[in-house]
Amino acid sequence: MILCIDCGNTLIKCGLYDEDNLIKKFSLDSKVKRSSSEFEMLFSSFLKGYENIKGAIISCVVPLLLQPIKDALNSLFNINPLLVNRSIKTGINIKIDYPNELGNDLLCGAVGAISKYQYPLVVADLGTATKMYVVDKDGNFVGGIITSGMEVSMKALDQATSLLLEVPLISPKKIIGKNTKDSIQSGIVYGQAYMISEFARRMEQELGYKLDRVLTGGFSKEIKNQVVCFHHEENLVLDGLNKIYYLNERK
Repeated sequence: MILCIDCGNTLIKCGLYDEDNLIKKFSLDSKVKRSSSEFEMLFSSFLKGYENIKGAIISCVVPLLLQPIKDALNSLFNINPLLVNRSIKTGINIKIDYPNELGNDLLCGAVGAISKYQYPLVVADLGTATKMYVVDKDGNFVGGIITSGMEVSMKALDQATSLLLEVPLISPKKIIGKNTKDSIQSGIVYGQAYMISEFARRMEQELGYKLDRVLTGGFSKEIKNQVVCFHHEENLVLDGLNKIYYLNERK
């Protein structure tokens, strides 16, 4: 079994895989002050009964989390995890201006997407930030867009206005809100959905061909019924990490 860990700005998402099968999933919040002993205790609790873990792979965008997690895995399972970086094999050519700027989560998501769908494709990832990125008809990662995620937009609205409330980020029943809460929810949730659909259309127009469309990320379930022709994949980055591990498996 392989443990795949995606360390994001808000959550640390973990998936335990038996070959291609995700058999257990859990999340931790991204507290940067956690020690290796704290991670060891948490992993031990969540993975109780799963001692046959032969390897691990980590994608991390929060550098302070990396060493404590590595130390915990080494102590618990005597494994030295693979780290996603520019020297690791992914099967994707990166064709952007500054390849070193590409976030590991985007790269892993792209690998996960092409393991399930045919390129060319576009992935929309709704997390702390909303990201959309394209793998072209030749299998190259060619770029995308980054904008504020729904939660960030909600907090910005709350902080910038004295009379508006912070509300749960769920889809209201109607687009036209009859009260402040519904109006805010409509603006943020449906606003993201329609933005993503239009970006996908404009990307296809710019490239000159159709793109398969994939939706993922923590907030994706709130808009999956509102976007046009997107496949919903809840665990796309973890799936990509699992694929990358086997591409780089050390005997």
